[in-house]
Amino acid sequence: MKICMLGPFPPLRGGIAQFSSRLARSVEQAGHRVVRAGFRTLYPSLLFPGTTQFEPGPELPESGVLPLLRPSSPLTWPGALRSLSRAGCDACIVQWWHPFFAPCLKACTPRGIPAAVVCHNLEPHEGFPLGMRLTRSYLSGRILAVHGEKDVEAAWSLGASGVVRLFHPIYDQYLQNAPSREEARRTLGFAPDRVVVLFFGLVRRYKGLDLLIRAMGMLPENTVLLAVGENYQSERELEKEAEDLGERFVRHDRFVPDQEVGLYFRAADIVALPYRSATQSGVAQIALAFGKPMVVTDVGSLREVLEPGSTGELALTPEPACLAEALSRCAGLLGDPGLKNRVEAFSRRFSWEVYTEKLLEALH
Repeated sequence: MKICMLGPFPPLRGGIAQFSSRLARSVEQAGHRVVRAGFRTLYPSLLFPGTTQFEPGPELPESGVLPLLRPSSPLTWPGALRSLSRAGCDACIVQWWHPFFAPCLKACTPRGIPAAVVCHNLEPHEGFPLGMRLTRSYLSGRILAVHGEKDVEAAWSLGASGVVRLFHPIYDQYLQNAPSREEARRTLGFAPDRVVVLFFGLVRRYKGLDLLIRAMGMLPENTVLLAVGENYQSERELEKEAEDLGERFVRHDRFVPDQEVGLYFRAADIVALPYRSATQSGVAQIALAFGKPMVVTDVGSLREVLEPGSTGELALTPEPACLAEALSRCAGLLGDPGLKNRVEAFSRRFSWEVYTEKLLEALH
């Protein structure tokens, strides 16, 4: 089968681009041909709060990607559709995460072939003008693949023609060339006896870094918070929140290139996702790949990425005291010699092979 995949690909940065790339390789490994239809850019500068939309460094575009999609340039959409229609694909897989892209995707998705839409977020984490109307305009009548049980009913309510209950597969691509724990700790300057809690990813309000900072003030002095990722809020606000933590708050305010991701996860003891709201998270799937226990809040489908008391801990509410209690319980698991094996065994249920098989079944 020849499959057209619409979505961002490297060198565009971010979790969706990484997902598209990894899924395309998995589909090819299953014996199919893939036409990668990528974006030239994602957002116009007025809507993008970061420094750049591209991976840092002189990285080349992923081999075989056709940068056809320009969401801010409607005059290019008919040409993109013609190009994709001429490719003669048998089916289409589309990445969906924000209503801003609905008009472009609606205009450029090839007609007359089955299409499955991988829904990373059925709704945006933050408000967007006419967001639900735009979302419904594209998702209604399509096969929707969702990554959590709580999204199944929401997908049907949007008028889906079919819903496939899947999961976010693990991001195991960062394991290659990752340093040892000891080397990572030396590089980042953490003593062996420190308990390092890692917050990783773009800093936005819904991700609750401020809540985690407050929770850290309730934990023992040997616990350090390593917060890594470009800030889409006010860095000064974070610094003010963390004043009482002193050297127990280590901040790397930057986007991390792929080759450095392993450094931070190897150095961490616990990965924390203190989100106020969520569907699922690629950060959790990196943590699973590295065998790290997690503390997550009970929002969206995050509870599905761990077994409380065995591979991590669940904070029932996104509040500092509740997070602190969960972090304390998780720290208690660190001395268990079977912890890493349990996390690695748990992670195997999120394989790309199973994901790809079920997604392709929906297209037949």
